[in-house]
Amino acid sequence: MEVAVISAKVCDRLYSMNTPSVAVLEGYVTAGGFELMISCDFAIASDDALIGDFHIRRALFGGAGPIYRLPRMIGIRKTKELMLTGKLLTGQEAVDFDLINASAPADELDKTVADFTANLTDKSPFMMRLTKMTIDRGLDADIQSLMVMEHLAVGNALQSEDAKEGVQAFLEKREPKWVGR
Repeated sequence: MEVAVISAKVCDRLYSMNTPSVAVLEGYVTAGGFELMISCDFAIASDDALIGDFHIRRALFGGAGPIYRLPRMIGIRKTKELMLTGKLLTGQEAVDFDLINASAPADELDKTVADFTANLTDKSPFMMRLTKMTIDRGLDADIQSLMVMEHLAVGNALQSEDAKEGVQAFLEKREPKWVGR
């Protein structure tokens, strides 16, 4: 029982990080590894990775997020398919299943990850935090609350130093120099 609690705390911390997280998947990604993967914002696998929640194959139940994270990621029917069958997906099958972002041959995995993360690292750290938090917290909110949350996020963004720098850099036709606030 103690291991499950520790695992859930680790996955919750990973999910709640201020910066985006990327899971890089090789080999078997099952049980606890699967729970870590679905706690990340993005996932990229080698084509030959085997990914799935096979707790059911051992009469176990995953206690670090599959019941509440997975349906929000891939829908109820696909969640049931994975969790009730213990099915393992290859990297490409996981892309087709909308479970991960990308898959690549094993010898191209590092380049694929580098190319993917390059699209994240040149953005304002402040806006990354604000956008990630708003998306994550918005999953369980009603429409009215989402509208309020969105208006508050817009107001915070417009008053940030990074937004001012972003507009100035655009006007001066140069790359922005983010300060993270």
